[in-house]
Amino acid sequence: MIEFVLGNRRLRLHPDGIMYARSHMNGVETKNETWKPIRFTKGSRGYKCCNLTIDEIPISLLEHRIVYYAHNQDWDIWDSSMDNYIDHYNQKKDDNRIENLHVVTHQENMWNTNAKGYYWNETKQKWCAQITRDSIVKSIGSFDIEEDARNAYLEAKAKLHI
Repeated sequence: MIEFVLGNRRLRLHPDGIMYARSHMNGVETKNETWKPIRFTKGSRGYKCCNLTIDEIPISLLEHRIVYYAHNQDWDIWDSSMDNYIDHYNQKKDDNRIENLHVVTHQENMWNTNAKGYYWNETKQKWCAQITRDSIVKSIGSFDIEEDARNAYLEAKAKLHI
């Protein structure tokens, strides 16, 4: 079990994945040492989230960010910059085991998608493959066969999206 603090709230993450918050009343911990399970709901983007009052401010938090913070308390959970995303290795938004989570930039997060990397070009009547890095779209080539375009994209992705 990991016990940690967010603002004025003490939280616990049990090995079974259930998270608890110390009971509060009027912004102060209760004296009876009661811990209540935190209720997470699936948000519109598919991530589990909860609402907690921290330092008397109601805040919505994503479960994967809380889990990562519980294991890495020197990481800044409040930093919402483009360099501080938490990514799921297996792309499953509700798999919040610590071994499935890591810090990435926005660009690295976008690499971990199921994007095809190719499309049908009606004008050329060919499959066109392309890849993006550092906001620059690079054409890989045009292909008669869809599988060739896919393979060309996957080869470029292996080289560029390290």
